Amino acid sequence: MKHSNEYLYGEDVEVPALDAEVVMRRIALLEDHLEELYKPHYSKRDESRIRSVVKAVDYWQKMQKENC
Repeated sequence: MKHSNEYLYGEDVEVPALDAEVVMRRIALLEDHLEELYKPHYSKRDESRIRSVVKAVDYWQKMQKENC
């Protein structure tokens, strides 16, 4: 479900844009962490944590695309 800023924040409200460098840095940090989480043998990986990190990467990539 995608709503406009006006719908979410109200009329006549200026919502600041996300800083592209911060978003890119977050994605890079998450991807670095994901790489570390994949290092153990697959039977010993924290799959729940991996899914959470992947979900966070997807979220920030979506935010990055919406602000371009």
